[in-house]
Amino acid sequence: MILEIKKDGCQRIGRSIGEIHRYSCMHFSKEFSKFGIGHGQFPFLLTLYKSEGVTQEDLSRRLKVDKATAARAIKKLEDEGYVTREKRLDDKRAYSLVITEKAKKIKADVYSIMDDWENKIKSCLSEEEVSQLLLLLSKLNENLYDK
Repeated sequence: MILEIKKDGCQRIGRSIGEIHRYSCMHFSKEFSKFGIGHGQFPFLLTLYKSEGVTQEDLSRRLKVDKATAARAIKKLEDEGYVTREKRLDDKRAYSLVITEKAKKIKADVYSIMDDWENKIKSCLSEEEVSQLLLLLSKLNENLYDK
């Protein structure tokens, strides 16, 4: 990957992050297409594997996406048979999101796809560089979402 250098000699961080994001979207779109899932839905499925029964609103908050984006992703997962909505006992207006048997059957594949991508992006880095990168990305995230 060639980094764009500004006139003052600084690399454009946003551009590099954007390129990595686009590569990941292409990778996940290709890999998840066999399940009828796009790169926009798999983060929701991953979160539901870890926190089954959450509401759509809670899922939206956890993934830091707006409610409309969450609604579209959940609708697609529902249409593909990976998620169902069940009325909550404590609040009849809210629904819990529950993964189906179909979703459970592909769980190992989903995690394998994620692991493959993780290994691919870390393949050119040392363990120390990976730790440093994770620390710096975490710092960026904290800075952006605290504002």
